[in-house]
Amino acid sequence: MKLINGDFRNIDWPKNIQTVIVDPPYNIGFNYKSSFKDRLKGAEYKELIKNMLQKSYEHTNNSGSFFLINYPEIVAELYETIKQTDWQVYQWINWVYPTNQKAKYKFTRASRCVLWLTKENPKLHIDAVTQPYKNPTDPRVRKHIENGKTGTHLYDWWEINIVKKGSKQHLGYVNQIPEELLKRLILTTTDEEDLVVDPMCGTGSTLITASKLNRNGWGCDINSDLQELWDSYDI
Repeated sequence: MKLINGDFRNIDWPKNIQTVIVDPPYNIGFNYKSSFKDRLKGAEYKELIKNMLQKSYEHTNNSGSFFLINYPEIVAELYETIKQTDWQVYQWINWVYPTNQKAKYKFTRASRCVLWLTKENPKLHIDAVTQPYKNPTDPRVRKHIENGKTGTHLYDWWEINIVKKGSKQHLGYVNQIPEELLKRLILTTTDEEDLVVDPMCGTGSTLITASKLNRNGWGCDINSDLQELWDSYDI
């Protein structure tokens, strides 16, 4: 696992990337505890994301995947920017989660989008992650179970708890992505020893999850305050 302090636009990327997973700044004013301003002008934000997409495409295998995690309305705003790149939109996955927060004038936000982009011939292991059968007494399902199958394919919506302060996973950073979600993306699109990259890696949780799954990880982040946290990892 390799973590680099720096702006992804100004450093050398590794080659032969298999999967990129990124949860970029949302551009709505979050405090990322760094010098990064989370309120760029619309055109500047789109250019930042486009640059990241293009750089990722150049260094990713033809069988590679790119996952962009963000709020649905922001992904919608970025959709035309994404279509200007060579990435192909493969699937929109909805990540939903319970929350104690309540919106006063809207329905409570409890979801994010995981937009799955691919190249020419994506590596796929859809059976690598399954969910329990909903109707195990159905004769056809019973037969699958008798043949050793433990579950069926996931739906395109995943209910996974967010990482809250005080939880075992929490590393003290805003909007940390849960390990279960990262695990699903990695297992579905990579093999052991493949390279997983996060160009805005924050705490490095994507790379930690990749390492636990015997994948190689590479990431960078502009926030120099993260170096002390990275140095504490024993992976």
